[in-house]
Amino acid sequence: MDKSNLTIKRNSILQDHYINFKGKDNIEIPAWVDPQDYKLPEIFKEYKYPVSSWPILIKSETANKIAVLCEKLPKMIRRIPELYFQNDVKKIADFYYKGNEMIAQFVLMCNEKNVDVGSRLDLTFFKGEFNILEVNMGSSIGGWQIQSFEPIIRSFHSQFSKIETSDQFLSRNIQSNYINFLVERTIKYVPKDIDEVNIFVELGHIRDDEMKKNSLIFFNELFQKELQKRRKNGKAVTGELTRLKLNEGNLSFEDRQIYGVIFLGITKGNIPQDLFRAFIMDKIYFPDHLALSMYSDKRNLQLLRTLAESRTFSEEENELLLKSIPWTVELKDNDVIFRQKLTPLCSLLLENQEKFVIKAANGYQGKDVFIGNCQSKEEWIRIIDETLNSDKIFIVQEFCQTTDFFAPNKDNEWTLHKMIWGAFGFGEKYGGVWVRMSETEKNIGVINSATGAVEAIVYEIRS
Repeated sequence: MDKSNLTIKRNSILQDHYINFKGKDNIEIPAWVDPQDYKLPEIFKEYKYPVSSWPILIKSETANKIAVLCEKLPKMIRRIPELYFQNDVKKIADFYYKGNEMIAQFVLMCNEKNVDVGSRLDLTFFKGEFNILEVNMGSSIGGWQIQSFEPIIRSFHSQFSKIETSDQFLSRNIQSNYINFLVERTIKYVPKDIDEVNIFVELGHIRDDEMKKNSLIFFNELFQKELQKRRKNGKAVTGELTRLKLNEGNLSFEDRQIYGVIFLGITKGNIPQDLFRAFIMDKIYFPDHLALSMYSDKRNLQLLRTLAESRTFSEEENELLLKSIPWTVELKDNDVIFRQKLTPLCSLLLENQEKFVIKAANGYQGKDVFIGNCQSKEEWIRIIDETLNSDKIFIVQEFCQTTDFFAPNKDNEWTLHKMIWGAFGFGEKYGGVWVRMSETEKNIGVINSATGAVEAIVYEIRS
């Protein structure tokens, strides 16, 4: 027997279904989906991220572990101001906002409104357990759009269409779950006698007019489909944020009354006064309010670990946090406790380079992430020096090992890949998971769609 082939069968993205999926009928399946060959929304015709033609299969028990994290972590993060800072404006200002107490006051005001916000946890998987690398919150979390490729992946594999096996594989529709969540939350702000539900979608991060138009069309189709299920009509509109106006207590854009505002991109700049006032007056659903900058700070993982060590949550929740959040501290030239030993942080980093990752506390898309075991000694020394003296805030995180799985590379050869799992929570509900993967031998450390990772859709094996 070919031992290498046996290893693939046991350690494949297809798990113990490898033989059935990787049979003679599948020889012609391409490694990646070519968007030009299929009837996809126009926005995907020039999709810049490769999408695997092969599914990632996980067991129900694995999905349940992911779901618990997605349901609990965002809620715990929103409680940090109360549990860690005792809602002290000065402490919050000093920690998050360079001492600006006015901003901290407004942020607390937003947080206390307890608005449900979508989230995506980035996870690694090792020895049957997940570790949380970061928690992203707000409407700009990416990855849910890939579900448009699911019918194509399903069409490649006969196991998904056979009567005897079609119900065995479930792909949670992240896209539908997200839009359903958005519509449900927005409708809460709509009077019962009103049938027209309009939302404003901020797309200022998209510079290309054609791409912006196609993005709005794509979003509108999904949005209106969910409205129709509720016998409602309406649409998503976009434009300059400053054109949102508060008139007689209602927010409007041109001639349309607006009940929800979301930022699909990372928007830098001030929130217009009329938008903020409408939110404070409970006239709109606005998940991307000022407190989002606090929720998205990666130092929150350190704070959650500290709270868990102090036994702040339930015993089950404390253990979950300590097991799933890697050791995390803010990068400073000071002493830290690592594995019950007090030591200078810089010395710890220099002497144990392969054990740590340095990343920006407010970074995104894999930017400003430096993995110790992917740097030369000289580069690592330079990185420590530059990040210590940067205007940005950086954190140090213990490096998380990953279980590598066999998956097809660009040439359709089954090789080992490293994976990052992007798991979604909408409110307190689990929304599904998708994967970014990079061939192990070519991996540069950061596994992110923006840095060349391959995206893949996940299916749960239902027993």
